[in-house]
Amino acid sequence: MVSRTLYKQEVGQFQKKKLPKGLLNSVCSTKQVQRKFPIQAALHLVLDGALVGILTIVAIMTSVALHSQYLWTKSFTKLENTRDLNRRILESTSILESYLLKNQKLSRNLVPTKAEDLIYVDRPKQEETKKLFAMTFKSRLLEKISSFPVKSGY
Repeated sequence: MVSRTLYKQEVGQFQKKKLPKGLLNSVCSTKQVQRKFPIQAALHLVLDGALVGILTIVAIMTSVALHSQYLWTKSFTKLENTRDLNRRILESTSILESYLLKNQKLSRNLVPTKAEDLIYVDRPKQEETKKLFAMTFKSRLLEKISSFPVKSGY
């Protein structure tokens, strides 16, 4: 390998150009930039603060959204469990009812009916209902007590 430079180059290493320190200080010095361009420096400070504020707000809103999504998922899971339990209760109730209806002999007392077999009762008169409600508590209590059977003896 023939090298056409005056500097020795190690294998696998790249040459680094070193900038003079004065140039680096003049480019990166914030005090000098603030002195030369005060409006631009103030604008940079305001924009930096705004960006930090926006990032903070985004982080807060993300955490609020994730937390509310977690709470919603938890509530929805509870709702699904409640619906499942409700469905199971209805199924077990219907199974119990069908079992009781099959095993009890109520066919003599209960008869299947139709709409034509129903009897409609007239509404009671208003005077009768007023008389029933007009009785005082005391008279109703005395009437109940007097209607109990009396046991003789001790």
